[in-house]
Amino acid sequence: MNLTGFSAMTRREIRRFMVIPAQTLLPPIVSSFLFILIFGTFLGGSLGSVDGVPYALFFVPGLVVLDIITSAYANSAFSLFLMRFLNFTSDILTAPLSYFEIVLAFTIGSVVRSLIVALLVFIVAAFFVPLSFHSILLLIFSAIIASVLFSSIGLVVGLWAKEFEHLELLTTFLITPLTFLGGMFNSVAMLPEPLKAATYWNPFFYIINATRYAVTGISEANLWLSFLIPIVLAAAFFYFSFYLFRKGYNLRT
Repeated sequence: MNLTGFSAMTRREIRRFMVIPAQTLLPPIVSSFLFILIFGTFLGGSLGSVDGVPYALFFVPGLVVLDIITSAYANSAFSLFLMRFLNFTSDILTAPLSYFEIVLAFTIGSVVRSLIVALLVFIVAAFFVPLSFHSILLLIFSAIIASVLFSSIGLVVGLWAKEFEHLELLTTFLITPLTFLGGMFNSVAMLPEPLKAATYWNPFFYIINATRYAVTGISEANLWLSFLIPIVLAAAFFYFSFYLFRKGYNLRT
């Protein structure tokens, strides 16, 4: 590996979002604060508990997953699209970097941003919810896998998109609905049978379940599947994004 070039591009990806925290870090914190204030403080007491866990603590992991997913996706998708839009990709392609190093640098930048956002959300939640963690290592692991998965998806969309509006299509019509329907606010046991069956086919549910288990120790699905499915999807999309880079898909247009 070209460690000098790889580290330089990785630092660039991290610096890119760090210099504009009002656009990259603050929005998820503000939205999370409002969710926690409403569901944790105003409604949490009346909603009781889920499987012995206070509702306010039950829904925080789902909220963290939503912020991890959107941050990882937005970081890679917008960064790559702006490179294409500004014709900056030619500089990257002529640099002594392999396609794997380029994709990995994008991914690391997204992972770092997602982990920072997740940490800040937990800090905000701690002011309203008595937090406890079943396994810090599993929490970090699940956060990294989710970040890699949606960073890779962001790269695929960043290559495909022709306009800025295309970048928001996935967030609006896929990421947000599937996260909300994947048990972000509710237990699967609360759902009627048709929706319950559909939830188990929702890959976002397993990401949320793995994170919720790491925080609360509660799992509503097979724990091995909750980690295996995100890992397989992350590996598949990472390879697919690497494949598209190697093929030069929309990189030279």
